[in-house]
Amino acid sequence: MLGLAVVLTFSAGQHGLTTRPAGAGGGPCSVVEQIRLAADIAVPLVGTGGRQRCEITTASAPGQWHLAVAHLLQVLGWAFATLFVAGYTGIVRKA
Repeated sequence: MLGLAVVLTFSAGQHGLTTRPAGAGGGPCSVVEQIRLAADIAVPLVGTGGRQRCEITTASAPGQWHLAVAHLLQVLGWAFATLFVAGYTGIVRKA
């Protein structure tokens, strides 16, 4: 999931769709900020603060598609985290 999120944020960065919020100075995001954003998208239980430093802009159709895929990855991240916890605690057992 993290690898897919990194590819997504790098793709958005290559198309000029990642930017720093006005409160963080504005301008394009650095590579490290894009990786932190990817970690925030893919790993739901660990917050790196990447969304406060970098975001995907939605002013254009490609930006909206990138954000939609980011939301899909976040949902999948939560699903996989839930399955991991359920398997680790033994809630789900073989029949």
